[in-house]
Amino acid sequence: MALEPVANTPGLWRDPQWQPGMPGLYALLAGVSAYPHLEGGSAPAPDAFGLGQLGASANTAASLFDWLRADFRHNGLPLVWCQLLLSPTAGEKAGFAARGLVHYAPADHATLVKAIQRWTGQVPSAPAAARQSRTLFFFSGHGVQSNWRALLLPSDYLDPDPGAPQLQNCISTRELQDWMEQSPVAEHLALIDACRNEFSPLASRGATANTCFPLLQASTQVPRTAASLAATSPGTQAYQVPGQPHTLFGQAVLNAVRGDGGGDARLEFRELVVAVRKDVNALLRAASQGQLEQAVRPRVEGDDALVVTELPAGPMPPPPVPGGLPRVGAGRPRPDALTEALRASAERFDPALAVHDAIAFELLTQDFGEIHRRMGHEYTSHLWREGVHAFGLDDGRPLGAGLVLQAVERDDPSSLVQVDLELPARAGGVLLVFEGTQYVQRERLAVALPTDAGGPVPIRLSLQFGFALPGEPPRLLKLQARLGPSSHNPHYQYAWQLLREAELGSPRKAAERIDPERLRAAAQDEPNGQVALVAGLLLQARTGHVDQLQAFPRSLLQRVPELPDAAVLWAASLRHALDHGKKKPFGESAPQAACVAALASLQQRGLPYFADSLELAERLLRQALRGPLKSGQDAQLRGVQQAIAQLYEVAQPDGQFPVLAGLPRPAALPGQGALSVAEMRALLGRR
Repeated sequence: MALEPVANTPGLWRDPQWQPGMPGLYALLAGVSAYPHLEGGSAPAPDAFGLGQLGASANTAASLFDWLRADFRHNGLPLVWCQLLLSPTAGEKAGFAARGLVHYAPADHATLVKAIQRWTGQVPSAPAAARQSRTLFFFSGHGVQSNWRALLLPSDYLDPDPGAPQLQNCISTRELQDWMEQSPVAEHLALIDACRNEFSPLASRGATANTCFPLLQASTQVPRTAASLAATSPGTQAYQVPGQPHTLFGQAVLNAVRGDGGGDARLEFRELVVAVRKDVNALLRAASQGQLEQAVRPRVEGDDALVVTELPAGPMPPPPVPGGLPRVGAGRPRPDALTEALRASAERFDPALAVHDAIAFELLTQDFGEIHRRMGHEYTSHLWREGVHAFGLDDGRPLGAGLVLQAVERDDPSSLVQVDLELPARAGGVLLVFEGTQYVQRERLAVALPTDAGGPVPIRLSLQFGFALPGEPPRLLKLQARLGPSSHNPHYQYAWQLLREAELGSPRKAAERIDPERLRAAAQDEPNGQVALVAGLLLQARTGHVDQLQAFPRSLLQRVPELPDAAVLWAASLRHALDHGKKKPFGESAPQAACVAALASLQQRGLPYFADSLELAERLLRQALRGPLKSGQDAQLRGVQQAIAQLYEVAQPDGQFPVLAGLPRPAALPGQGALSVAEMRALLGRR
C-alpha cells in the first residue's frame, strides 16, 4: 500500500500497516533551496561568508520522494516509512501545492536533528527485521568542508537571533557514515547533493557539527553495505543550473533510478556511480561550455550491490532537462567504469606536453630551464625551484638525495599538473612540503609519505593551480598524493592497478581480484614492497573483507615497526575475529589485549600514513573504548583518539594520504601564522 501522511507530524509518511520494528525501507529526504539568513534571504545574517540562495534543491528532494512513493518496487522490501523535509523557494512551494504535495516539514536545524533522531530510532534493531531492512538518506542543499569534516547546512544556518552565529548548527556526514557502518540494518545508502568547499570560519576553529546521530554499541551483526555517493570531492563545488528544476547531481540520480527495468531489476552501486558521474558532467559541460567539472565521489563499506536502487516496474517519462541524456535501465549496456574514468582522466592533460625522462630532484632545482620545460608556466616552475622541500619524517632533516621525478603531465595553462616521483629507500617516511606565500594559497601544504627500507616507493602527485583572489597570480590551491605506477617493481604496479580500479571503478571488484599469493610475495620481499602490501590490505579492510587479512598485518608489524598502518590493520583483523566469536585467533591467547596494545602503540609509532588507516583507526578506537579496559588503557587510547582529532583539524582527506594545510591555524594550537614543518611533524606523532 502507498505511503500516507501521518496527521499532526509534518513531513512523516508511513505505510498504514506500519508498526514499530517492522522491516522495510526507511528513508529520510531533505532539500533546502531557501536560506533566510544567507545572502539574498529574507533575514540575512550580518556576515553570510559568501553563502547564498539555491534554486532547485527542494524540488530535487521532492522529485525523489515522488519516485519513491509511486514507483519504488522490490519484492520483500516495502517502503514503510519516510520523512520529507523541504525548505523551498516561493516558486518551488507553489509547484508543490499545485501537485498536492503539502505534507512536509521545514529543513531547519532543530527539525532536521529531530528527524534524524526519529529516523535512526525507528529503523529495526531486532536481528531478523534488521536483516530485511534498508535505509536511504538524501540531502540536497548547501554543504561545506571543515578540513576533514564534510558538513550539511540546514535552512536556518547563521540565524542571527542568538547573537553570535551558531556555526556548529549543521549536520556531519561523517557521523552519518559512522552510524551507517554500525547499524545492524542490512544495507544503507546516503546520497549527498552538496558542495564541499573549505569553510574557514569552522576550519579555523578545528570545529565540526553538533552531534545528532546516536553512538551504537559494537555488534556482531554489521551492515552488508554502507554506501554513500557525494555530489563532489573534498574542497570542490557542486553546481546548479539556474532555471532548471533539479540540481545536476539530483537529475543524474533521478535519471538512474528512472530506468526502464522490470520488477526487481537491479542497479548496483558501481553502476549508479558510473551513471551519475557521466550524467552530471554531461549536464555540466552543456551548461558551462566545457569549462567546469564536478567530481562525484563514492564511498562503500562492504558489498557494493544495492537493492535500495531497484528500478521501477515500467518506463518513466523523459527527464525535464534538455539534451536527451541516456538513462540507466535494462536496455542500456553496463559501462566499464574503470575504462571510462581512465579515459576522462587522461583527457585532462595534453600528451604533447608530457615529459617522461627521469631526473634527480637536487639536479632539477639547479636548472630553471629544465624545470620550466617540465612544469610550463612560471608560477609552477618557481614553486618547484624555491618552494618544494623534502624532509625525513622521523628526524626532520632535509633529504640530501634520492628523490627522483620520473614524469610530468599537464594541461596547456599548467592549471593541472601530475608528477610521478620515486621516494628514496629509507625507514621512517618522507614529509614532502610545498610552501611560500607567493606560491601556495594556504602558505604551506605538506603530505607524509611512507617509504620502504630497501627500495624506492612510487608516488603520484596531482597539483591544481588557480587564482585564489582576483588580481593575484595563480597559486597552488590543491594537492593530492597517491601511490603511483612503477615500471620496475611488480608489487607497486600491482597495487597501482588495484587502487585505480577501486578509485575509479568498483572497490569491491578490485578487492575481490586481490591474489593472496601476490600479497604474500610483497610481504616476503621485506625491504621492497611493504607499502604496497599495506595498500592491498587496506583495500580489503575498507571493502568488508577484513576476514581475508588473516595474520598478514602481524607479520608486517613485526618486520616493519615504523609503519603504523600495520598496527591499525592488525587491530582490525583481531577485532573482526573477536566479533565473530573466535577465542584465540591467529594463535593469540589474549586477542583483546593485543588489539588494544596495537592501537595504543600509535602513541609511539606515530599516526598512520593512509587516510583509510586513519579512519579505520578512529572506528576501532571508538569500539575499544566502549569495552572493558585495564588500568591505564583508557588514557592511552584516548590519547591516540585525541591525536587523530587534532590532525583532522588541519588535514584534508583528498587522495590516499592526508594533506596538512599551514593555514588557518586552529585556535587550540598556540602561536601565530602558518603551521611550521616541525608543528606538522608533531601533529603526525613524530617529534
